[in-house]
Amino acid sequence: MENTEKNAEQIQDDTGPAVPEENKIAILGHNIFSEDNEDGGSNLVIELNIKNVMKLTVGSVVFEAIFTDKDGNVLDAVEQKVTSLAPDVSRTVRLVYKVDATKPLENYNVQVRDMVMVPESVACGNEMVTVTKHNLKYFDNAILEGVECGIQNVSDKDIATLIMECTFFDGEGNILKVIKHKETNLLSGNSRGIMIPPPADAPAFLISSYNIRVLRAITTDVEKVQIIKDEIRTLGDAKEVTLSCKNISAEKTDAAVIVKFLNDAAEVIGIKVIPVKDLEPGSTRQFNVSFQPLPGDYVKNHEVSAGDLVE
Repeated sequence: MENTEKNAEQIQDDTGPAVPEENKIAILGHNIFSEDNEDGGSNLVIELNIKNVMKLTVGSVVFEAIFTDKDGNVLDAVEQKVTSLAPDVSRTVRLVYKVDATKPLENYNVQVRDMVMVPESVACGNEMVTVTKHNLKYFDNAILEGVECGIQNVSDKDIATLIMECTFFDGEGNILKVIKHKETNLLSGNSRGIMIPPPADAPAFLISSYNIRVLRAITTDVEKVQIIKDEIRTLGDAKEVTLSCKNISAEKTDAAVIVKFLNDAAEVIGIKVIPVKDLEPGSTRQFNVSFQPLPGDYVKNHEVSAGDLVE
């Protein structure tokens, strides 16, 4: 083992304090030692103390150790992957080689085989809405609360409904989930702080970055009436929906409020249409809608929307 330790020291001297410049991963310390393994033999352990010296988070970095005999023949190649290495953070990496007495080890070489940076977080608006700020927000610097954004309506029209799309990525740029986020009643010139929560069906601790874009901005001259309250309750075998709609436009308008009732398979099993006439600007109206499903049907969900009233 003396030759191996000597070679280890030589490698450290040759490489200096860091791996090649483009990798930006510094090796602060370097140790080599033997330890017993579960098979009754021994392992050769190469232990590196590494540090991310960049200002960006490394999504993953793979270290590889190639072990050779005295003739330069490769005996084995061992790799170890490190994930989510934040700027100025140090970590210990262990590369373990199972010693084979029939194949004397003479030398080894450690290198960075692959590195993936965390994708940059991006939030883009459009000609009507600009994103003034955005960042990942955490509870007590530990639990992800969501993406915190500032948005502003920079157009001369009031926006009834704004639909944004948020794509969440892990540290290696893999898509975890794509979700839609809805905002309503964003007046011309107004700003608002919003929070896009992480998806419930994706591990929040894996989220490292995001990409946000505006899908649609529907103005109040197109969407004049909005649903501002929507509650459902069970009354015996029936369902009752309590809802309120509001005229968010600047003129008196008519509308049709549509309530769809869906079963477990997301199939529509009933529709109720409520005509709303002469709704003054800024005013609201409340309605109660009951639905009795046919025998064998069960209401699992419902959808409410407002559209134009067609006579």
